[in-house]
Amino acid sequence: MDPSIEFILTNELRRIEDIPPFDQIPEARLGELLARSRIVFFRCGSTILHPEIALPAPRFWIVRRGRVRTAEVGQTRIAPGPDQHVGVGALFPVEVMLDRGGGWRIYSAEEDCYLWQIEGEEIDHWLAEPALLHWIALGLQDEQRRIRESAAELTRARQLSDQVLAMPARSFAASKLECVESTRSIGDVAALMAQRRVGSLLVGSPAAVEGIVTQTDLVVRGLATRMASDMPVSQVMTQAPRMLDDAASVLEAGIEMAQNHCRHLLLRSSEGQVVGLVSERDIFRAQQHGVEHVFKPIDEARSVAELVDLASRVQELAQRVFRQGMEVSQFMRLVSSMNGRISRRLLRVLAAEKKVDARFCWLAFGSEAREEQGFVTDQDNGIVFIAPTADAIEPVRSALLEFAAAANDGLDACGFPRCKGNIMAGNPEWCMSLDEWKARFSAWIRSTTPKALLNAAIFFDLRATHGDEGLADAMLDHLLGAAKGNTIFLHQMAINALEVAPPVGRISRFATEGGRHGETIDLKTQGSRLFVDTARIYALANGVRSANTAERLRVVGQRIKRSLSAIEGDIAAFRFVQAIRLRRQLESMRDGGDPNRVDPYSLDELQQRILRESLRQAVSLQSRLKVDYRP
Repeated sequence: MDPSIEFILTNELRRIEDIPPFDQIPEARLGELLARSRIVFFRCGSTILHPEIALPAPRFWIVRRGRVRTAEVGQTRIAPGPDQHVGVGALFPVEVMLDRGGGWRIYSAEEDCYLWQIEGEEIDHWLAEPALLHWIALGLQDEQRRIRESAAELTRARQLSDQVLAMPARSFAASKLECVESTRSIGDVAALMAQRRVGSLLVGSPAAVEGIVTQTDLVVRGLATRMASDMPVSQVMTQAPRMLDDAASVLEAGIEMAQNHCRHLLLRSSEGQVVGLVSERDIFRAQQHGVEHVFKPIDEARSVAELVDLASRVQELAQRVFRQGMEVSQFMRLVSSMNGRISRRLLRVLAAEKKVDARFCWLAFGSEAREEQGFVTDQDNGIVFIAPTADAIEPVRSALLEFAAAANDGLDACGFPRCKGNIMAGNPEWCMSLDEWKARFSAWIRSTTPKALLNAAIFFDLRATHGDEGLADAMLDHLLGAAKGNTIFLHQMAINALEVAPPVGRISRFATEGGRHGETIDLKTQGSRLFVDTARIYALANGVRSANTAERLRVVGQRIKRSLSAIEGDIAAFRFVQAIRLRRQLESMRDGGDPNRVDPYSLDELQQRILRESLRQAVSLQSRLKVDYRP
């Protein structure tokens, strides 16, 4: 060996030769092993290893100088444990050495670190050392013991109701799908259900679902109508059953069933194949200590004062669940659902006090309609009504405005501040008959003024909250019919949407604004809005009724022939931007700052990288918009 190299290795060995397990490896052999490694540098605060970032090859490290922090993430192969700090001589991660995977912890440099890096085939040379293997085995035994203890604690924690809400519905679903052909007779299907002791069967296949048949279908549509037992099951099955992504939470499944009055849901993978079936009974079993303890007190409230108190509790629950790591789309739907529950109950309480003799519907606009509410949200609402006669329009409007004023006051007391732009049902401008709303929508679509485009961005995301939902459906039918073929209007909306560019820098990582805003970006205007506006334009162009941005991106992505990977990228990017924005909203409740402005360089290196890629995904989405609606 070259004398200079030998001198360097001797100095290197002194750093670790007295630290287990290296003290059990002969000095010459340890020197040979270190000679096969290379020294790498990680700046303080940088991420060394993360489960979500794939390594080009299996590798592990030995700390040569500095300290490394290790933390476990929520969705891991083991129960989360406390953060740890390791120094010189620490070897990590040992699991990589054994199964050659990417590890299940996050490792980051707590201070400037120099590490020996061993990767690829060189790992086998290290594993040939008995002392090292023995040390790893002892470490894994301790890890398994801690896993068992943590798992027991996690089981107890999951009994808490707010944790149940966040659990995936697939945890309670039937994953073994029983399928039958649509030509099978009703009698055969009934016998098959009895034989296999199941209450429902999939008609078709997981890749090509034709329907679902339940015991209730057999009784109500078959037996009760005296249908012959040799008739095909297609005559009694429920066609086009409701589906949810297989990542949906218990709460999402419960809400979906309640809103669509169905008792079974199919869980669909990202590839579009059905991978599970969840029933109302499954959800009830999971929710009986979860959703009910949140919703029941709200549904039973008899006064605005009670709802004000419950709203503060809901806010506390939302903060707790978010900190516990609930996936962002599930969280926004949870918050929107709880807020919507409070709003509906408040409107019912007030409607009982202030009788209105007319058909009407309380409308939600904007983020509430899209089910994308966070910690900071104001009121965006209106009323649509039908008067008995033309002469009764103004008297009905007057009565509804009195009701709306009380409702806006009550919602404000519940923690939903008044809209600064006065987009509220108590404003006569947004309390209109169905014909007036239709005329207003048509006028906005015919006009391409900035105000008309702004109104379109606000009011064209709408959803019924309370009252006659058919009126909201009629508004949406009119809107989609008027907008779908109007290329000039869609073209102008696209131009308006493209005026805001993603804040991705050419030299630096981010194009921050500077000036009075400092080195920040607005994650509403320059982040989530990029996805929301584009999804809305394509939804209007393709007649998509859903207001939710993620659902719009999925549906319209398929309609415009966007690749599956691009669609999933759009949705993942939107959700990540929303996650960072929600975290900032939570912080703003303490520091009083702007809830949407974030200093991107205050994020850790991994978050910066993902945020940058998410904004680049917005660039890709806007590029497609430019192609379809070229300015």
